[in-house]
Amino acid sequence: MPGWTLEGLAGSLPNGFHDSELKALSIDYVKRELSLSLDVWTGDLTAPSANGREAYRSAEVLLTGLIYCVCEPPDSRYQYSDAHSVKIDVGEMRSLKRPPAMKLPSVTEEAFASWIFVSDWNAFMYVAAEDVHLTWID
Repeated sequence: MPGWTLEGLAGSLPNGFHDSELKALSIDYVKRELSLSLDVWTGDLTAPSANGREAYRSAEVLLTGLIYCVCEPPDSRYQYSDAHSVKIDVGEMRSLKRPPAMKLPSVTEEAFASWIFVSDWNAFMYVAAEDVHLTWID
């Protein structure tokens, strides 16, 4: 899916990235790539069984042409030190009601800038890249 944005990719999924579980994040600075290992929530809220409503599917989301990845620290009022995946959601930077506390670099017209909200931390990650791809693992 060349030329996609993170928000565009989210729009192609049954529930976007809402309540997806982020298991790992890695950055390859030489290749300018950010990899997100996720369990994407693919459940159907109208399904008759809990298994159908709470279905998840493993995936890797790869952002290429990485411009930046900035992570806010977890909110100290939240339990963030336990080892477990964290629930996320994503959106376009322009959809934020308040801009990030730090100044982020501008991006070219060929790139996109997005936020990833980590609800378990009450904190944002900010990413900008030129393209994004999703690969289902299972």
